[in-house]
Amino acid sequence: MSKAVRWQSWDGEGLEHMVFSDRPTGAVAEGALISGGDARFAARYELTCHPNGLVAQARVAVVGGPSISLQSDGDGLWRNSEGKRVPALVGALDVDLSASPVTNALTIRRLRLEEGEAREITAVYVRFPDLEIGLDHQRYTCLEAGRRYLYEAVDGTFRAEIETEESGLVTLYDGLFRRVP
Repeated sequence: MSKAVRWQSWDGEGLEHMVFSDRPTGAVAEGALISGGDARFAARYELTCHPNGLVAQARVAVVGGPSISLQSDGDGLWRNSEGKRVPALVGALDVDLSASPVTNALTIRRLRLEEGEAREITAVYVRFPDLEIGLDHQRYTCLEAGRRYLYEAVDGTFRAEIETEESGLVTLYDGLFRRVP
């Protein structure tokens, strides 16, 4: 199954187009985005998942700027495009692209939380437009099964409600993104 979706940034200036494919070997999300706000950049990405929903590979490139490629064994060990281990990312099981709600959807789909259930995760956080990477400790709480989630930084610096369709794809990320019909 493949599905194309578009998100608009909250300020109405940014736009993202993503094609999501659910495959027996693992989900794949491919997308391109043009930022809103002050940053003014364009980027493309491809995220490939293991069959269990964990990200296996993340390739991200800013048009005219930096690019990264990371591979995960699914147990918290990451390698760069040269195949070298990235010790700073040990323990992360998910990826969070700061400029896109696609990675929230991947995590929500993988966690399959029941109403009232919460889970903390560690993600490789990819900041745009410089593509600096680091660890980010996050918590997802299911407010309404298959529909609404609370996303929080474990350190308390950020929180937002996320609405999804039944497949887990984001329809509204309060204050940041909204799905374009």
